Amino acid sequence: MPEDTKPEVESVELAPEAIEAIAAAVAAIQAPEPVVPEATKGIDLDALAAKIHALNTPKRTELDEGGVKAKPGEAGPVYGGDDKFTSVGETDAEIGSNLYLAQKILGINGDSLSARGRQVMVAASEKALKAGPRHDGLKSWNPATAAVHRFDQAEYFREARAKAMTSTGGNAGDEWVPTFASADLWTDIHLATVIASQIPRVAMPTNPYTLPTLDDDVTFRLASTENTAVTASDLNTGNATLTAVKVMAEVDFSGELTEDSIIPVVPAIRANLVRRAAQTIDDLIVHGDTETGGTGNVNSDDAAPASTSFYLAFNGLRKFCLVTNTGQVKQFAGAFTTTLFLNTRALLGRYGARPSDLLMITGVSTTNSIQDVAAFQTLEKYGPQATILTGEVGRVFNIPVLLSEAVPATSTDKVDDDGKYTTTSVSTNDTDGWFVLVNKNAWKQGFRRELQIESWRDIKKDQNVLTCSFRQALIPSGIATTHTAVGYDITVL
Repeated sequence: MPEDTKPEVESVELAPEAIEAIAAAVAAIQAPEPVVPEATKGIDLDALAAKIHALNTPKRTELDEGGVKAKPGEAGPVYGGDDKFTSVGETDAEIGSNLYLAQKILGINGDSLSARGRQVMVAASEKALKAGPRHDGLKSWNPATAAVHRFDQAEYFREARAKAMTSTGGNAGDEWVPTFASADLWTDIHLATVIASQIPRVAMPTNPYTLPTLDDDVTFRLASTENTAVTASDLNTGNATLTAVKVMAEVDFSGELTEDSIIPVVPAIRANLVRRAAQTIDDLIVHGDTETGGTGNVNSDDAAPASTSFYLAFNGLRKFCLVTNTGQVKQFAGAFTTTLFLNTRALLGRYGARPSDLLMITGVSTTNSIQDVAAFQTLEKYGPQATILTGEVGRVFNIPVLLSEAVPATSTDKVDDDGKYTTTSVSTNDTDGWFVLVNKNAWKQGFRRELQIESWRDIKKDQNVLTCSFRQALIPSGIATTHTAVGYDITVL
């Protein structure tokens, strides 16, 4: 339709209220009505969400509420005490982690502190000491203001001393109090003798245990006539009995000593028990004497030995010659000479023929006094053989020389001029040397119990006990008595 022919439309202005009503109606038509599932009608959605959240939250056990819970098969966290230096950390997890790291660094399970561990601990200690305002000594300490100090040196050292040890008696653990002492244990020196390893051993399935012996040799005779028998040899049989005797040592120490010693005390005691047990076994072989009277014991000639003396277990090499077979001794009455030594060796007869069967056992004093004897050959002169020798200090006429540290229950290897040790006037009587020359194949030793170390704890006393024991026997050959000899009354340095 041409513009000029359109009819006029009258303009109408709408009121604001009408516009809002029209917009609301249009919006209602365009937004569909929400469909609510039949199953959810009447359910509190907030309550349902709370239940779902509760199901997803793990419930902690009553045991867990107390702190860190150990995993199955593991020990619980070690808190170390009720002092203010132990629980470092804001939470149980932090405390447990810190203590675990400290345990690994310090070697609580028996490992020694590593070099890195020592470095860390020293650096941390120095830093802690310098952190407080009172690192200049105790003179500036004021009890009235002590609470404001970050580090109380007096209290720190008092607690360190109190916790270090409860046994404060001399030689009873007080020397190991960690008052900035070295963590290295300084032990006494004991000679590692090897006498026991040279004597043939016999397994003892019972105690006592009897060994059959052949006390005489078969005789060979000339068969001068054909078809004629020679005179038969009658076998002279016998037996020898090994009777094992128990020797034992015990060490008792408190639980506090185990916890607070600056060194691991149990390994140190155990090592000492093993070392002294080896020495005791050797001493028994050389010095054993069952004499309990007031005179006659080769280790206590003029007084009765203590009833608990270990050398009372059985008779050894010195007793065999000095008391039982007095014909097997040679008195030197002077310095050691090769002639007198050969005279002693001659007492062995055929048992002294082969140097490889012989042992010379003596003390340090006698060894030192024969160093300049031409027949005494020291280890550096052996050549390649020296690398396979253990415990041997030299040779006399190619016979190995082994050391016996001291007469039992004494600190000396010297004896009186009769070859026995005298308990009175030691400095004037016990000044002479001695030696045993023995065919090692003529003796047998048995062990019904090998070296055994046991431990137990007395919870009533908070006390730990370590024991070391063995059951040993020793017998000489019953065929002859000329397989062992003793030289005595030797002038020594």
